[in-house]
Amino acid sequence: MILTVTLNAAVDRTLVVPSLTLGHRHRAPEGVALAGGKGINVARGLRALDVPVLATGLVGGRNGDAIRDGLSEAAIPFDFVEIRSPSRTSTAIVDPTTGTQTEINEYGPAVSPEEAQEFYRRLEFLMEYATAVVFAGSLPSNLDETFIVGLLRETRERGLYTVVDAPPAVLKAAIKVNPSLVSPNQHEAESAVGFDFIEREDFLRGVHRLVELGAESACVTSPEGFSYLRTEEGVFCARSPQVEALSTIGSGDAYLAGLLAGLLHRRLSPAESVRLAAGCAAANAESLGAGIFEARRAEELAEAVRVEAPVAESIERF
Repeated sequence: MILTVTLNAAVDRTLVVPSLTLGHRHRAPEGVALAGGKGINVARGLRALDVPVLATGLVGGRNGDAIRDGLSEAAIPFDFVEIRSPSRTSTAIVDPTTGTQTEINEYGPAVSPEEAQEFYRRLEFLMEYATAVVFAGSLPSNLDETFIVGLLRETRERGLYTVVDAPPAVLKAAIKVNPSLVSPNQHEAESAVGFDFIEREDFLRGVHRLVELGAESACVTSPEGFSYLRTEEGVFCARSPQVEALSTIGSGDAYLAGLLAGLLHRRLSPAESVRLAAGCAAANAESLGAGIFEARRAEELAEAVRVEAPVAESIERF
């Protein structure tokens, strides 16, 4: 079972607003509200791929109830710790006329020391049934990186496969604990390694640097749909197939779900895992909502993905 950890869960609303203009009143002809937060999005993608998964984290208030209800409707198992402060709402506005996306994310609730300790105990219990733990997304407003570092140390000491997909500050702290895999987007990776990715060689150097900093493996995705997975076998480069995208929000989470499904559940090679991941990301872009895709469509798109593998000389060069 893969356990996903979402410490800053949210109700995610995605609205379609054609010709969005600031300062004007608009009507949204289409929209969707889902249980969200990156770890939950990954869990949704894993569930679509028939991977045993359980979502955990912190939720509170009416939004917390809505998050639980949403997961129940999606048949995603969960076990959350209840907190007093209400979970946040995140809103994304998609303008199909311009292809732009605007995201407005609240900071999230305050978490008491007692609630944080309760989650630590809950995670210790849940890890007894897990083979991998995914720490994804931001932290609540008053928790700092030391909290997640402590959780990561516990998972690593238990010998579990540990994944981190988090904002730059969390990623920088977490990578020192030697996670099995880090999976940042381009911006997060650039902040962690200290240089911009402009050319292809910058991405290759970037994933290598993430491993130097402590990760056992590293994957970086770009807004253009390129991805670079660094393993012991080399660097595997791929590009998600071109589709008529409705919204790319959550495509990175769908990518990570596909990658983990391939590597850990189906026991595919890195190249085949990257191919599946790219197919999931593309399928997600065709729908509203993060981690929303049909497995059959993802598999179909994966067949069109070309993987360049392995780029072994890049490891020696950098």
